[in-house]
Amino acid sequence: MIIRGGENIYPKEIEEFIQTHPNVLEAYAYGVPDERMGEEVGISIKLKENAKLNADDIRTFCKGKVSKF
Repeated sequence: MIIRGGENIYPKEIEEFIQTHPNVLEAYAYGVPDERMGEEVGISIKLKENAKLNADDIRTFCKGKVSKF
């Protein structure tokens, strides 16, 4: 579990959602230390062969579907 500013975030839920993107093969969410929030969410993504994706693409994909963490 990742604790961000007192909010409990479950990596598995994030991973499962990100993996629904058609270009994503695997996704791993984890906590990254943060002075202000305690932890922030980090995510590593493995793309499918020949797929292209950047951070803005992921943000757009998540917008309105998951919390803003």
